[in-house]
Amino acid sequence: MKAIAAFLMSLLAAGLLGCGRQQQPRHIVILPDVSGSIDRSALEQAFKAIDELVGHLQRGDRIAIIPILGDAQAEASGRIIQFEVPKERRAYDTDLRDFRRKLRTSLAEMQGNAATHPGAKTDILGSIELADQEFQLVSGQYKRVLIILSDFIQEDDGVNFRNDNRLANQTGAETFATQLFKVYPFQMAGVQVSLGLLRSKEYIRLRYSRREALRSFWTKYFLASGTSARFVIDGTGLLDTFRL
Repeated sequence: MKAIAAFLMSLLAAGLLGCGRQQQPRHIVILPDVSGSIDRSALEQAFKAIDELVGHLQRGDRIAIIPILGDAQAEASGRIIQFEVPKERRAYDTDLRDFRRKLRTSLAEMQGNAATHPGAKTDILGSIELADQEFQLVSGQYKRVLIILSDFIQEDDGVNFRNDNRLANQTGAETFATQLFKVYPFQMAGVQVSLGLLRSKEYIRLRYSRREALRSFWTKYFLASGTSARFVIDGTGLLDTFRL
């Protein structure tokens, strides 16, 4: 099983997406990085894993897929996938088949756009803000889950995590995260956050110290929002820990 597929499927097995009789519906928001820096095969694996995840959703669950683009506020409109699994059962579960077909069609369209028009920049911070809005706009009692699939290199007109001196080491990265949170504040208290690394040509060029700084930045950033983030580097390695 591919690394990113293993990562998402392990979340299912660990109880993040549950199994058996569901006690509380889930509101799942996934942010896949579709920028040009992400390895195309890794991105294909990510979409395949999301497609597999859809098959494990239960009635009443909600899912939103927000692509990480170069400018979240300017480019995301009309490109966000939002679905709710039908609550009322129809004969032979035809409603579930219709739901999965429509969602998979939307996924294929998003993947096709990413393949033909890969972004030159990566606005992860702006995409997280959109995820926060998604959670806030939906009322009701949900188990809220945020999954980010990316190389976690923010690159916009204001900052570039590949060479910004504030991410040269872990201490500087944590300080920078606290400062930047004041500019991009959001509330994730009660949200279960998982960060899955996608293979990218930019990430592989980073020094080890900067990679560690990136991890420290995002961990601190989510702590400031009121939650902890689980950072997964090797999704394949999780197969030994989580069993389906």
